[in-house]
Amino acid sequence: MKQRVKDVVVVGFAMFAIFFGSGNLIFPPYIGLQSGAQIFPAIIGLALSGILFPMLAVASVGNVGNTLEDMMKHVTPWWHRLFMALGILIVCFGTVPRCGGVAFEAGFEGIFGKIPVAGRVAFLFVFFAVAYYFAMNKSNVIDKIGNYLTPVLLITLLIVIVLAIVNPVDSIHGGVMSSPGESFINAFKTGYNTGDIGTGILVAGIFIETFRQKGYRDKVETRRMMFGIISTGFILLFIIYAGLAYLGAQGTSIYRLDVDTTFLLTSLVKRLAGYGGLVVLSLAVIFATLTTAIGMIATVGEWIEDWSRGKLPYTKAALMLATVMFLVSSSGVANVLIISGPLFTLLFPMCVVMTFLGLFRKFVPNDGAWKGAVIVSFVMAFFDALNVAKASGLIRMNLDVMNRFLGMIPFASSGFAWLIPSVAGFVIGAVIYKILGKESLPYAADEKAGECATSAEYRDDTSVEF
Repeated sequence: MKQRVKDVVVVGFAMFAIFFGSGNLIFPPYIGLQSGAQIFPAIIGLALSGILFPMLAVASVGNVGNTLEDMMKHVTPWWHRLFMALGILIVCFGTVPRCGGVAFEAGFEGIFGKIPVAGRVAFLFVFFAVAYYFAMNKSNVIDKIGNYLTPVLLITLLIVIVLAIVNPVDSIHGGVMSSPGESFINAFKTGYNTGDIGTGILVAGIFIETFRQKGYRDKVETRRMMFGIISTGFILLFIIYAGLAYLGAQGTSIYRLDVDTTFLLTSLVKRLAGYGGLVVLSLAVIFATLTTAIGMIATVGEWIEDWSRGKLPYTKAALMLATVMFLVSSSGVANVLIISGPLFTLLFPMCVVMTFLGLFRKFVPNDGAWKGAVIVSFVMAFFDALNVAKASGLIRMNLDVMNRFLGMIPFASSGFAWLIPSVAGFVIGAVIYKILGKESLPYAADEKAGECATSAEYRDDTSVEF
C-alpha cells in the first residue's frame, strides 16, 4: 500500500507537469480578468473542460487497451499510423519548438533581459539537452519528472498564488461576464479550446506503460492507479488554475480586455512582488515548458520505435527528436508554426470523439460506430483546417461556398461544426455494420483482463470502468 501511494503521487505529479505547459500559465488569468466577480463559476467551467476532460482522455485509452493502436484499430488497422504521422509533425514543428521559444523569451529573458542571438542558441541547446537527458530512458522518464521537476514547478507556482491571496493586487470588481452562467460557459469554451484533450490522447501510452513497468498489470490494479493519478493531477491543476484565475480577477479595474495575455500575467506578478516575483514566474515558465517538452519527446520517441518495429531504438529516436527540435527552435519557429496550426485543427475533434468513445465503450454497439464517428469528425475537421491554413497564409483558396455550407450546421458558430455530423456518423456506421453482419474486434483491455480472470480480486470486482 505504501509503495502504491508513492507511485500514485509520483506519476500524478508527472501528469500535472506534462499537462501544464506555457500556455496554461497565460489563459487562466485572462479568464479571471473577463469574469471578475463571477470568478467562481468560471473556475468550475475551466476545471471541467481544461482539467477533467484532458485527464479522462488518458483514462479512455486505458479503458480500451494499452496503446493508441489498441484504440484506433476499431476504426481501421492503419488509422493509428496516420494519427502518429500527423502528431509527429505537430510535435516537431509546433508544440516542442514553441516550448523552447517560450522558455527563452518569457523565461530566460524575463530574468536577464534581452539576450543576443548566440545566447538564444546556447540556451536552447542546454534546454533540449536537459529535455533529452530526462527523456532518454523511457523506463523512468515519468519518475524523473514526478520526483525532480514537478516539485520545483509547483513551488514556483504556489509562491505566486499565495502572494495573490495574502497580498492581492486589488479587490475584485465586476468583469464583462454579467451572470454566473455566462462566466461558466466562457471559461468552459476557453478550456476546451486549449486542446489539452489531444495531449491526453497523445501521452496516455507513457503513463499506461509506466504502470505496467511498476507491476500493475491486471484490470483492477490499473483502474485503481488510473483513478489515483487522475485525482492527484486534477487536484494540483485545479489549485494552480484557480489561483491564477483569481489573480487575473484582481486586475479588472486596472487592465483593458484587449491587453496582451502574456503582459497581463507578468504585469500582475510584478505588481505582486516586483522583480523577485518576475524571477519566480520566469522559472515557472522554464520548468513548465521543459516538462511538456520531455513528455512529448518520450511519447513520440516511443511511437517511432514502434513504427520502425524496433529498428530505430527509443534512445536514438529521442536523441534525433531533441536534435531536430533544437534546430527548428533555434532557427526561428515563426514560419514552421503555420504548419502545426492546421494539423492540430485536423486532429483535435477526432481526439474528443475518441475520448468519449473510449470512456463509454460499453455503450458503443460495434466497430461501425467507431468508424463512422471518427472518420466523419476527421472529414469535418479537414474543412476547419483549410480555414486555419488560409488565415495563416499557408494556402490561397476561395472557401466562401464551403463556409456557407458549414454555417448551416448546428453549433458551427461555436466551433462545433463537427459535433452533429459525428453523432450521425456514429449511428449510421453502427447500423450499416449491423446490417452487414460484420464482427467487431475485441477490446485489448478485455483480452488482458481475461488472463487474470481466475483471481478472486478480478472475479469479485463490481466497480464501474472509466
